[in-house]
Amino acid sequence: MNHEDQSNRYYYPVEGRTDGAIAGAVAFIAIIAVPALAYAAWQTLASWMSALLS
Repeated sequence: MNHEDQSNRYYYPVEGRTDGAIAGAVAFIAIIAVPALAYAAWQTLASWMSALLS
C-alpha cells in the first residue's frame, strides 16, 4: 500500500462528515424556518382579511 492510498483512506471520511454536517444544518434551519415563515404569512393574511372585512 503506497502513501497516496493511505492518505485517501483518511481524507474521504472527513469530507463526508463535513458534507453531512452542512446538510444537517441546512435541514435543521429549514425545519425551523419553514413553519415560522408559514405562520407569519398566515398571520399577515388573516390580519389583512380582518382589516378588509371590518
